[in-house]
Amino acid sequence: MVYVNVDHGIPQYVYTGCKNCTSIMGISLCSIKNRGCCYYYPRFTLLDIQRMAHSLKGLHILKSISKLPSSEIHSFEIHAKGYFDEEGYMKYMESGNKIDTDSIRDHSIFFKACPFVKSGYGCSLPPRYRTYVCNLFLCNEVMEKIKSDRNFEAYMRERERYVRWVEWENTSLREILFENDLDLVRDLEGTVKLLQEIPLNIYDFPQLQPIVISQGFSRGA
Repeated sequence: MVYVNVDHGIPQYVYTGCKNCTSIMGISLCSIKNRGCCYYYPRFTLLDIQRMAHSLKGLHILKSISKLPSSEIHSFEIHAKGYFDEEGYMKYMESGNKIDTDSIRDHSIFFKACPFVKSGYGCSLPPRYRTYVCNLFLCNEVMEKIKSDRNFEAYMRERERYVRWVEWENTSLREILFENDLDLVRDLEGTVKLLQEIPLNIYDFPQLQPIVISQGFSRGA
């Protein structure tokens, strides 16, 4: 089934069949196996950073993210880049023996892994500190299985509403940083301190009805 989990006010779409992943994008041709769909390199926005700044555990996670050798700190986000087997990818592309798929154009995803994924376990970050991209992602295979359910549109609609709210919050936080002549590149510590002082807004995400997938489908994705 697919259902909504809320972790300290942060919504997450959960699919209970992920442990038996058969999604095409879940295929890993790099050394990190059983990573599921976690090939994405998360971009932690000002809102994500503000959430981390409001707790000791979050601050510890934020510090570890910023200290990753592959992390890129930009003015208003931190891009946590992960593993990429570039050599393996180049050999794969030159071989001409590609995975047969029309849904995926960028085959480099088969050679990538998020820096926070643990093989056979999943994300090592609590949902409250993940990006909305990670928390609300459903792969194509799952979407196909649930799109005929009467609750499907509600999931898509509420996701869009939440994303618009996140964008609004990030714009507001960015304006405050402009007013205080701060950004993450010039003064990471000062920016985090200011984000700590700003009250954290919480989005009231609705508790949607679970979508139960018929047993006639094979589990996966």
